[in-house]
Amino acid sequence: MIKINKLRAEILTDRSANISDLYGFNFSFKKGLNIVAGPNSRGKTTINSCIYYALGMEELLGAHNERALDKALKEEFTIKENKDHEGDSYKVLSSKILLEIENDKNEVVCLERYVKSNIPDIKTSNICVHNCSIETINNEDIKKAIFFVNSRGNNEDPNGFYNWLSVFMDIELPEVSNTSRVSHYSPLYLQTIFSALFIEQTKGWSDFFATMPFFGITKAKEKIVEFILGLNELQLSTKKDVLNQKKNVVIEDWKRKVKEFYDLEKRTNSSILNIPEELTTDKNEIDKITVIFSKSEDEKIYFKEYLEQKIGAVKELENMPIATIKENREESLKEFDNQKNQYFELKEYTESFENKLRIEKQQLSNLDKQLSTVELEIKDHINLQKVFNNNIINERGANQCPTCSQEVTINLISSRNIKIPQLTLEENTNFLRSQKRIIDSSLLSLKETISEKESLLLYFKESLRKKEIVIKSLSNDLIADDRAFSESQIVKKLQIQGEISVLVDLDASIINLKKDLEELANRYHNIIIQFSSLKDSEAQDESKLVNFEDQYKDYLFAFGYESNAKHQISINRKEPFKYFPVYKNHKNDTTPQSIRINSSASDFVRNIWAYTLSLLKNGINHPGIIIFDEPGQHRTNLSSLKELFKVSSEITDKQTIIFTSIDKPLNNEKDEIIELKVLIEDLKDSNYKLIRLDNLHKVIQKLE
Repeated sequence: MIKINKLRAEILTDRSANISDLYGFNFSFKKGLNIVAGPNSRGKTTINSCIYYALGMEELLGAHNERALDKALKEEFTIKENKDHEGDSYKVLSSKILLEIENDKNEVVCLERYVKSNIPDIKTSNICVHNCSIETINNEDIKKAIFFVNSRGNNEDPNGFYNWLSVFMDIELPEVSNTSRVSHYSPLYLQTIFSALFIEQTKGWSDFFATMPFFGITKAKEKIVEFILGLNELQLSTKKDVLNQKKNVVIEDWKRKVKEFYDLEKRTNSSILNIPEELTTDKNEIDKITVIFSKSEDEKIYFKEYLEQKIGAVKELENMPIATIKENREESLKEFDNQKNQYFELKEYTESFENKLRIEKQQLSNLDKQLSTVELEIKDHINLQKVFNNNIINERGANQCPTCSQEVTINLISSRNIKIPQLTLEENTNFLRSQKRIIDSSLLSLKETISEKESLLLYFKESLRKKEIVIKSLSNDLIADDRAFSESQIVKKLQIQGEISVLVDLDASIINLKKDLEELANRYHNIIIQFSSLKDSEAQDESKLVNFEDQYKDYLFAFGYESNAKHQISINRKEPFKYFPVYKNHKNDTTPQSIRINSSASDFVRNIWAYTLSLLKNGINHPGIIIFDEPGQHRTNLSSLKELFKVSSEITDKQTIIFTSIDKPLNNEKDEIIELKVLIEDLKDSNYKLIRLDNLHKVIQKLE
């Protein structure tokens, strides 16, 4: 576990007399409850974001590195002398955050991370760890080490900050299944765990672990709860996830093999019956696969008999004396007319089929061009967002292009004389990404269709070529000397021999595909056996979950939750919503519903209070700290907030930091405002620390 001891921001400005003339702020914290209170726009969010930033957790705020921080820390800030003073503006030349933290072994370190540096070698993506307190950081004999943050391998690499932090907190990050990794495994990244600890005000109150980044971890929210509560299920569920991945691979391979059967059908003009569409471990189902051919609309013949007929026809032709043209003329004439009619019908169909295929290929080309255009637009939008996020255009407060001086806005359309809804850059980027997904899906489907049709077209053209040979041989017979031998009879024999060769290849392909299906069925069977061998850990974990559930419900109803009765709420043990609160109409209800959709907005915020505090109270592997930023959201009443502060102050062995506005309307039915004196009136002085921000001045001031 860790606790935060001190936070300091140091800013060198254009008005600094020397490098020791710094601006910023200094705050100290204690175990138990810490309250940072003040009016709006006094710097609570700035202080909060600095803690995130110093711990390398700014990704939970929605950005990487210094982009997550307010411009007061990296561009400029204003200091007022009094309420009538407009304020003096200070430009930031360099700035950094210092955070002193302590672990269970009483080891104290100071984390140093620059927000803006005028030294090229210092990067904002690095965190320097000093083995000392903030006060002694400048001593020459202090050991220090630099670690990288927000890069691949951060949780595993010895030089990664999250790796160092997990060791400092004495937390061993478990290996979990990860669909984004070739090895199928990764650590349970520290950033995902901290999404359960740090609740920021913009997105954090919208859902449980709402700010959790996506890293490809399977069922990441479940894994976080299993880890924090120390459930045995974590190791087993990881193995189950990997087995599920293997199972899904087998299922996808089965689907591909089934498709190969259908491709064989098209190439050989056959019908393959009893193809098991869904994966089966019943060998009899695989053995039932059979090939038939259509001799006419009503007459079907099985493969073996069809092959025997073809072999018999060749033998019959071989045993027959070669006929002369005269002997075969009448039959050749009928066959010539028949073959010619079939040829022209097939040729007309093939040309029509090829024209349609050509149109589809043109559609594919057009979609490729559309995709390139959309991808380019997405790239341009992302670059524009970077421009605005870095305040390149609006550096002096004027929305003007630096080259042409025209007005520039983050809205894509100017509001001047336009009455239609406007999209922001972010909204339009999301729209373009949804377009890209649709085009990608259409391209994939069209490519598969074209591939299948190209195979069919080859079959049609090959059939035309064979008919051309037959017609040519029959034509030669019709104009040849009556005493000559019949060429068509020889061609017919050769063609039947070619058909036999195709049938033999088809039979070999069917045998091989059946073997492939059988191998896949055996792999699936072995996976099922491995599943059954995994012990069910629910019984072992049940006592921990019962304690967690009781704690959560006690907190929830102490906070004034009213949307449902106590007996209707529980922590779910199964999917869906595993380990999260659900609503059941009655005890035997088999379809639990998310507590989120069965609670009012203010009651759902109470759910997040109760759930987060219960994890802190009951967590075996909990890092030992939580942060609530503006918990008075969504029409919460003052008595609920007061109880939140009281409950938080009673957890004295861990650390809670609450950032709260004061004198702010709660917009509830009682028209209450957040009164600090009411919130803290029942708290023991020894159980909390109050950091009261100034009513007039912002948090950044001249440092003593």
